[in-house]
Amino acid sequence: MNIYHHATFLTVNEQNDIFEQLWVEDGRIVYVGPAKEIPPYAHLIDLQGACVTPGLIDIHAHVGTWAEVTEDINDANEYSEPFTPLMHALDSVDIRHFSFQHALEGGVTTVQTGPGSANVIGGIWSILKTAGPTLASRVLVERSGLKGALGENPKNVFGNQYKRKPMTRMAIAQLLRDGFQRASLLNEQEQAEEVSQNSELRPFIEVLRGEMPLRLHCHRADDIMTAIRIAKEFNVKLHLEHCTEGYLIVDAVKNSGFHATLGPYMLTPSKYETRHSTPAIAAIFKEHSIPFAIMTDHPFVPIQYLKYCASEAIRYGLDEQTALKSITIHAAKLVQLDHRIGSLEEGKDADFVVWSHPIFETEAKVLQTYVNGEKYFEAEEAQWNTQKLPL
Repeated sequence: MNIYHHATFLTVNEQNDIFEQLWVEDGRIVYVGPAKEIPPYAHLIDLQGACVTPGLIDIHAHVGTWAEVTEDINDANEYSEPFTPLMHALDSVDIRHFSFQHALEGGVTTVQTGPGSANVIGGIWSILKTAGPTLASRVLVERSGLKGALGENPKNVFGNQYKRKPMTRMAIAQLLRDGFQRASLLNEQEQAEEVSQNSELRPFIEVLRGEMPLRLHCHRADDIMTAIRIAKEFNVKLHLEHCTEGYLIVDAVKNSGFHATLGPYMLTPSKYETRHSTPAIAAIFKEHSIPFAIMTDHPFVPIQYLKYCASEAIRYGLDEQTALKSITIHAAKLVQLDHRIGSLEEGKDADFVVWSHPIFETEAKVLQTYVNGEKYFEAEEAQWNTQKLPL
């Protein structure tokens, strides 16, 4: 058992408790709380006044799938056709890719990754730990959502570049509806057969059954409303990806009951539909009680800068407590993994980050990153005093 002490442990639990000790055994947290008597044969690690947070979580990124040399050679977008529901993140992820190391250097221990937004229907996302010996050992959720995209991306790739459908937002909506319409016409037995055969209708059936959400890339206000309208038509769970102009229609977003992942807003507008992007959206959504997480959309903002995305939201009015939760426990809740990750609580995975200073201070640097209780990153200056206690 490892016992970490002489640090400020920000639990990010419901009570926002701050404690003095963290006990880890077999990859799980077995105690976090006030200092108490140390059991025999424990390894006692003195963190020398550091600050400790839960591992950070980015639920919208393309870690391990994007070559990051040029967009043309990435493995996140299947450019051959606009409707590719059977593409799967796990068939594209390279766990040796340097983006996983960068994630650890930035304190990110969990990512949701997968197809990008070139296609109207891009494929299946997955949720992974950022460290572990094999891909299988890293998987938290194999099928975490069906990814689709509205707006300029599919129009530009297929309409403008390839001169084929979709050339308009009307065609995008029609292609998006098509899979759900065909799947909804099947009876229960027919649906079961489609799933067993892994046909292109399988992901739509899974979304209709509530087994995973529809995750739609949408920036402009009218695209957000189209996403909401289509999700309501088929009575499916929707997660709004980016939701850039959501603050302009904040009441409609709130009344929809759907959630959002916000960002990346630390970029110059790369296209017309992102011209109204602002980090202030996080504070606005907090004021209106709309659940949200903050993303990097790696590689568009590098994964190691996730905490800076939350810091930018603070600069535009978001309180620090909510900012930290937006990249930890709130992100975990939005992907229904808060029973395992997102906070420092007994029974949860021992994913945590040791910081040189409180996380949102300018000087804050990641000193160590732990995934499932194993140390996968350590800065050169992080040399703690570890002692094994006698019986």
